Amino acid sequence: MKRHDPDGVAGPFASYSHGIELDEPVRFLFGAGQVGVDAQGRIGEGIEEQATLVWRNIETVLGDADMRIDHIVQLTMLLLHREDYAAAREVRERALGEHRPASTLIYVNGLANPRWLIEIDFVAAAPR
Repeated sequence: MKRHDPDGVAGPFASYSHGIELDEPVRFLFGAGQVGVDAQGRIGEGIEEQATLVWRNIETVLGDADMRIDHIVQLTMLLLHREDYAAAREVRERALGEHRPASTLIYVNGLANPRWLIEIDFVAAAPR
């Protein structure tokens, strides 16, 4: 996996890369939007807990496919409230560590459940 952050484009504004190149045969995992709900169906309280649950759910889905966080090549984060960005970003940066997938952030008017504050979908790729 090769990151592309060329000089001709402003540097990334957060923990992402402008482009990710895959140069070997890989298997893909397309992750549905994960939300801040635990395995028992309880919705997290506030953005920090919901974001933490989202990343825990992503890691669980990845693990089921014998993949890790650093196999994520692209993700989309949906947030309800702009004021939640700092907390969601902090949790995201802890989850990603030094990994920098391609990424998009979108503010939305609502998610499927009105109590959900965040949703993240992803694409992961791992060597065959």
